[in-house]
Amino acid sequence: MPTQRSKSTSRPRTRGAQQWIVQTLRALPAGARLSTARLATKIATSSGRRFHENSIYNALRALVRNDVIGMTRAGREKLYYVKDTVTRRRPGASADASPAAPSIAPAATALPHRLGLGDILVLRLDHGILLTATNLHGKLVFEHHKIDA
Repeated sequence: MPTQRSKSTSRPRTRGAQQWIVQTLRALPAGARLSTARLATKIATSSGRRFHENSIYNALRALVRNDVIGMTRAGREKLYYVKDTVTRRRPGASADASPAAPSIAPAATALPHRLGLGDILVLRLDHGILLTATNLHGKLVFEHHKIDA
């Protein structure tokens, strides 16, 4: 007579790595960012089990691709954050600057790669002050010129 097999008592997983990642990032204060390694250790302590490294990496990639979380780099390290808790602001914009005021400065992509000898480049014109960059004998000289109008 064949032996009777016992039924599996393990229950199916209700949470995957992606859900643990989002839950861990939402528990952080607003604007906080976590590296991949610190995120993996926090998930391991909160879930009570360790996920394989590739599971974490693939879950992070999928969440970034689906625009659920954001990723920034600090050197070789990637830092992750929840997108809905971070305030979005243009780089270089001050908190008191009005968004309606157009910037007179040229875009960074419009600037030349290098200046020839004696070339002058106008960088900014603000409130009657002109900022120029000049190549004087191989040295870059920045000057402020007051404009009387």
